[in-house]
Amino acid sequence: MPRALCWMTLTLLALGAAGCASSADYGESPSPGDGSGGAPNEPGGAPVCNTAADCPAGYTCTRSACVPPEDEKDASDAPPPLASKSFVYVLSPSANSLTRIDPRTLTLEAIPVGASPVDVAVVPGEDAAVTLSSLEASLSVVDSATLPSHVLRVPLGRRYGRVSVSPDGAYALAWPDPSSPPGSGAEGVVSLVDLRAARRGEPAERTVLERSAGFRVTDVLFRQEEGVATHAYVFAKSTVTVLDLSAPRQQPLPVRISLPAAMAADINSREVVATPDGQRVLLRATSAAMLASFDGAAFRTVTLPEVATDVDLLPDGSGAVAALRTAGQLAFIELPGDLVDPSGIQLIDVPETSVGQVVLPPDGGGHFALVYTTVLNDESLTRVELPSGTVTRYPLEKRVDRVALSADGRAAVIIHKPEPASTATDPYERAVDADRGYSVLDLPSGYLQLRRTGKLEPAQLAFSSGGGFVGVTLRSDTERRYAVDAVDLSTLVSHSVSLASPPAYAGGFAGATEETRHRVFVSQLHPAGRISFVNLDDSQIRTVTGFTLNSRIE
Repeated sequence: MPRALCWMTLTLLALGAAGCASSADYGESPSPGDGSGGAPNEPGGAPVCNTAADCPAGYTCTRSACVPPEDEKDASDAPPPLASKSFVYVLSPSANSLTRIDPRTLTLEAIPVGASPVDVAVVPGEDAAVTLSSLEASLSVVDSATLPSHVLRVPLGRRYGRVSVSPDGAYALAWPDPSSPPGSGAEGVVSLVDLRAARRGEPAERTVLERSAGFRVTDVLFRQEEGVATHAYVFAKSTVTVLDLSAPRQQPLPVRISLPAAMAADINSREVVATPDGQRVLLRATSAAMLASFDGAAFRTVTLPEVATDVDLLPDGSGAVAALRTAGQLAFIELPGDLVDPSGIQLIDVPETSVGQVVLPPDGGGHFALVYTTVLNDESLTRVELPSGTVTRYPLEKRVDRVALSADGRAAVIIHKPEPASTATDPYERAVDADRGYSVLDLPSGYLQLRRTGKLEPAQLAFSSGGGFVGVTLRSDTERRYAVDAVDLSTLVSHSVSLASPPAYAGGFAGATEETRHRVFVSQLHPAGRISFVNLDDSQIRTVTGFTLNSRIE
């Protein structure tokens, strides 16, 4: 049953956070099981500990063992293809171009952009995109409302690695890539580009605004109110810089707010999450048992009984969920009320399962959390209703690598980890453990189906925009076998469609037409560029190879 978190403390940034007892004071987690879908086993050979203070940064002390952080997958550092209102855009750095593909007709256009483009973002709600050239230190605005596409080049003067576009399409923000050293004096400097002014043809000195943004920028978010982007938040190692988009030129020195010290201690594993409109932002530290809420003007910190291993926000901003692995609990925080009075925060027990990561449904998909772990030997997935705390546990046949939810919150796809060193005595069970695979779960009925894929690794997922289907890419470089599974979510039956080369990314289409409502795209690794369009309802596939010259449809 949920318990009121009456001992939590809420502080403004200017105040010191009140101390908490160690996680050992809050009871034991469920006892270890046999690793066959019951309660989890601790990893063998892990250092002995009494509290998380005895473990490396980011680790938790779970059943007297130091357990590493949960593994949240990020498929690649390379920019994936992006779907606009009507097209798919694919960045081609070696060809200095952006390829526009019509998913209905498979016609394409190679659009010249700045040399060696490193990032791309679509303009929301439009058939337009923005690319960033690090080598040329420029930004290209590509407008495909009329064809051929129109390209506008905007010089930046600094070599950036990332670009973000505001939800209303009014601004682009170029910023340093946090994974590599900044170039051309870009450390701590961002460039705000007024896209509307640029598209009107105004000169760079009236469209580009450079502002200092602190040391080691890590995240950029936009705040939106009534459909208009009002602020940009630039998170750096120890500060957040707030750019007022209503009058950015009147802020030569934008508002800069210091982060709570714990949030600056380990930025490589720090987590920053926000609602789609950016009106609620939460930070999770891996070096201290706390969360920090940012409202655009100040931080409020909430102390937890232990370091949270994951945190996520409900899309409507009405609540947040933090995973407390050692205690085997979720902390459910109703927003904004529990930030004002933290005595209302609930601790929800999640018995007979490991609490490591949480997945929340998209907007409109209900109020619940799916709970699992990627590092403990636990073959299960658990659903927790919010705020009631009702728990439904789904035993699985294999360990979990990651979980994805459909847009309506009715189906979950669970990617599994292979266990080649399985000690199962039953040969069949041992073979299942050793295989790669994924499971599909129909949440309303609890109906679950495992799909064994052998040596083929399930990598990318793409739900169809029309609902009812999901595509799962499969890849084995050793066997040179590549495919995409088309899964019917009404029957949980899959059909495999072969691919000619290794899949890299998969995605669906926003605002899809009748032709594309069950169609997904799968980009592949190919020297000339290759992308396939797969109809998940009838397994038909068409492929475009060669994004620059002599492209052909197969």
